[in-house]
Amino acid sequence: MKKKIIVIVSIIAILLIIGLPMYFMNPDKEQMEGAVSEEFYKEIEEVTAATGKELSPTIVYKDCKLLSSYTITCKLTTLRAARETYLGVFGKVIKVDDNGFGEFVVNCTKWAEVLFEGATITISLTVLSVIFGIIIAIFLALGKISKLPVISHFCRFYIFFFRGTPLLMQLFFIYYGLPLINPAFTINDRFSAALITFSLNSGAYCAEIIRAGIESIDKGQFEAAKALGFSYGKTMRKIIIPQTYRRLIPPIANEFIMVLKDASLTSIIALQDLSKVTQTILTSTNEVLVYIPSMFMYLMITWVFTKIFGVLEKKFSIYE
Repeated sequence: MKKKIIVIVSIIAILLIIGLPMYFMNPDKEQMEGAVSEEFYKEIEEVTAATGKELSPTIVYKDCKLLSSYTITCKLTTLRAARETYLGVFGKVIKVDDNGFGEFVVNCTKWAEVLFEGATITISLTVLSVIFGIIIAIFLALGKISKLPVISHFCRFYIFFFRGTPLLMQLFFIYYGLPLINPAFTINDRFSAALITFSLNSGAYCAEIIRAGIESIDKGQFEAAKALGFSYGKTMRKIIIPQTYRRLIPPIANEFIMVLKDASLTSIIALQDLSKVTQTILTSTNEVLVYIPSMFMYLMITWVFTKIFGVLEKKFSIYE
């Protein structure tokens, strides 16, 4: 335990040692503008003098707090353009060559804002869908093992339907199909439509997880609770369910990761999640390398939540 704490503290210290100077020394826009070469402006002046047309350069400046980028472009003729790109880091302004690693870093600073916005939507959709799915799943799991045929059959059919049909079709039907049945069922907000679909789908999968967890508890404990005068609800709440926590966490963690990756399906309704934003950047810039920071974000999100579920699993292991 002490070794883990030392490692964590060391990592935080290293990040602070590197990050703080980068943050406070990050060049501003004026510093970046001052780094533009005289040859760039001289070339513009020559073309202006020759053609008599006033040329105005286009400037793209991005400040990512730790890094900043500055790109100045001017179209000189139909087939010719002047362009210089600079990267600001540790208080220095570095000129970047085209099609190199520096250019990739500069592009990442340009993509960062929209990619983080997309990641926020992806995380929000995943977390809320799994939470609502678990709430639905509790009722479905208890309903499926219920001795009332009507409730049991309904829950069985629900689980069978949502597990047996593709999530993509469910999303397509809820967003595009329901309004055709009745305009009152129209869901204009794309995020809400995705959340409803993913919650209903996740509920079916989590229901089987919870049902299996409950049925894994020895039946003798039900009988012992009944002998002590516990009601069915109290038996579940006080004895059975607390013992299933640790058993449920690993499969629910897997379900969470699956929902996280399936969130990319929301592109069919044009929800601007991380996957859709990545595709949009690719379409507009033709930069295939945008998939690198996008996949890195997916990996980081997965890693963080995997660690969280690991901590929860250890915490609830006291019931084993």
